[in-house]
Amino acid sequence: MKIAFIIDKTQTFQLVASTLYESLARGHDCTLYCNFLPENLGQLLNVEPKITEYTNLRWINHPDKGHLVQKVASSRSEYDAVIGINLFNGGWKSLYETEQEENYSLEYCWNEIYNQISDFKSKTTLLCNSDHSRQIIRDLSSYPNLESTGSPWFEFLSSFANFQGQKKKITFLAPHNSLYIKHQHLPKRVENILSKLRNWCSDNQFDLVLKSRKKYNRNFKNAVKFNEVVSDTDAMSHILLYATSEAVVHFCSSAINELSFLQTPYLCLAPDFQKQLHTDRIHAPGIKRLHNLYYSGEIFDGRHCDSLQSDEMETDAIIQKLEGLLSSKKDWKAFQDQYFPGDHIGSAGRIIDRIEANYARAQKTSNNEK
Repeated sequence: MKIAFIIDKTQTFQLVASTLYESLARGHDCTLYCNFLPENLGQLLNVEPKITEYTNLRWINHPDKGHLVQKVASSRSEYDAVIGINLFNGGWKSLYETEQEENYSLEYCWNEIYNQISDFKSKTTLLCNSDHSRQIIRDLSSYPNLESTGSPWFEFLSSFANFQGQKKKITFLAPHNSLYIKHQHLPKRVENILSKLRNWCSDNQFDLVLKSRKKYNRNFKNAVKFNEVVSDTDAMSHILLYATSEAVVHFCSSAINELSFLQTPYLCLAPDFQKQLHTDRIHAPGIKRLHNLYYSGEIFDGRHCDSLQSDEMETDAIIQKLEGLLSSKKDWKAFQDQYFPGDHIGSAGRIIDRIEANYARAQKTSNNEK
C-alpha cells in the first residue's frame, strides 16, 4: 500500500508519529509531507527505531503549507490512503472538501472544536482524540464522519510518560497574546506569579524553566532568572520538557492534552479570563464547551491539576496549590479515563488495520469486475 501523511510544522509530527511508525513497520510505502527537514525532529532521531533508517519512507518538505496541500490533492490518485490534520481549516480545502474515499484527518489539539463548521461537506473521516471531543464536535458541527477509536497522539505521548530525564523543575508556559491584549492588569499579575515561583524554586532547589512560543511576541526571558528557556522549534523539545517537569503552570493551554498523558501535574492560571476569549468569533461555542469540561469544576481535583483565578494571582495561593499538586497521590489512568475517554493504546494499529481492510476489499471488488 501507498500512504501519504501530511502535516505542517514540527510540533504536529507527534500527531502522526505512532501511525507513521506502524505503517512503516508493516512495510507500506509512506510519504511524509511537512514544512521541515528530518533533522528538525531533534531528540526523536535518537529514539529506536530511528525513523531516518526506514527505506520505505519518502520525505517531502516545503515551507509553504498551501503548496504541500495542493501537491497531495493533485497527486491523490497515487495513494491508497491519506492521513492528515486540520479537517475544518480552509487552507486544506482542496484535499478534504471532495468526494474522495480513504481520507483521514487526525484531530489536532482543540483545532476541530474551535474551527467546526456546521455545513462542512466531505467524505473524510475525522479520527477524534476522545469520546468527549467527538461528542463536542458532533454537537457543534453536525459533521457525520466522526470516529473515536482511540488517539494515536495520546498513544505516542504515553510512551514518554516515564521518560528518564532531569526532574526537580517547574515549567511556566508563556501566555497567549490574546490574553494580554484583553486584560491590562495581567502583565503585573504574571510578574508577581513568576517572582513567587522563582523564590520557591530557589528555596527548594528546583529549576524554573520558561516554555516560550515563537508566535507570541511578548518576551518573558528577563522577567526573572530562568534556569532554561525552551521553544517549540523541533518536534520533541517541549514534550521532553513536560515529561521531565514536576509540574507545569499555564494559562488554560491545550497542552493539558500532552500533560495528562505525560502524567505531569498542571496548574491553570486565570480560567476566568480564558472564558472571555473570542466571544464574538466562530471559536466561542467550542471555547465554552472546553471551559466547562477542562477549565472549571471537578477536573481541578488538587491532585492532578488545579486552578488559580485571576484575582488570586496577587496572593500566595499559587505556592499552596503547587505544593499540593507535588505532594498528592495520583491515579493518572482514572484521570485519563474520566476526561479523555477512549482506548488509546494500540490505536495506531487499529487505524492501519482499517485502512488495510478497506484496501483489500477494494482490490477484491476491482478483481471481480475484471
